[in-house]
Amino acid sequence: MLLAIAFLFSLHQICVRKGTLRADTLTGTLVSIGTTAVLLSIISAFITSRIKINELFNFLEFAIFAGILHFMLARAVFYQCISRVGANVAATLATTRILFSAILGYFLLGESVNAKTAVMALMVFAGVAILTFEVVSDLYGILAGITTGFLTALASVFAKESMLTNFTAPISEAVAGTAVGYVVALIFFYVFLKIYRGNVKFKIKDYTPFVAGGIFVGFGHFLRYLALFNYSVFTVETFVSVYPVFTYLLSGIFLRKSEVFSVRFFVSAILIFTGVELYFSSVWSSVLLPRLFP
Repeated sequence: MLLAIAFLFSLHQICVRKGTLRADTLTGTLVSIGTTAVLLSIISAFITSRIKINELFNFLEFAIFAGILHFMLARAVFYQCISRVGANVAATLATTRILFSAILGYFLLGESVNAKTAVMALMVFAGVAILTFEVVSDLYGILAGITTGFLTALASVFAKESMLTNFTAPISEAVAGTAVGYVVALIFFYVFLKIYRGNVKFKIKDYTPFVAGGIFVGFGHFLRYLALFNYSVFTVETFVSVYPVFTYLLSGIFLRKSEVFSVRFFVSAILIFTGVELYFSSVWSSVLLPRLFP
């Protein structure tokens, strides 16, 4: 299940990249958010029947916060990143969320920072520097990818805390809260587009890749909440953080002509990916292996 989450997130990115090559990115963002909102609303309708009305307030704050910060802002910025620098570079930059999670965990949750965190920081920064100065000349795209990592990390820290402290039924309330969050994001983003452009019209057939992307990421979020309930955050993030590998492979099959494939890019990706995995290395020995081979 854990690797399936990473694979679904990668499929989401490939679909979005294909969509940005032939359609407007902002409108595609609206379509993707709307698709995921419908999907998770349907899922939550089947698994939240035991939630009482007064328990809705347990995750209302989480839903609104996640909807605006993660599902609207982070997704909109990430789609801009994909449209400007491609799925490969965007996926690599988005893994900075692990570094930001460690930093935010230290300042907001009082978690410790050790030598592994420092090594990860150095390797991630080195990888980003190579991407910035040697591979991609689009500074806006680079900043969009890093901003995505920060926004996602901030939302993840908040979501985990809500699941541990506020939720009486973590899975069902998290999924229901996410569904509400996507609806909130859809409303806010539609209003934004209406103000920004004055007219929001499109033909759905032109945005089918964004629909597919919204479905893939919706199921990915659902499985991620199931995983967070059954495994530690470190265990889940270890597996989810390998999604750039799937993105590299899939883009090589479906997006070969429009993606960045160079020696410097792979050096950068290896630095960032290795730094992240070194940070999680203790999980393999202390958590994952005992679970896989009891």
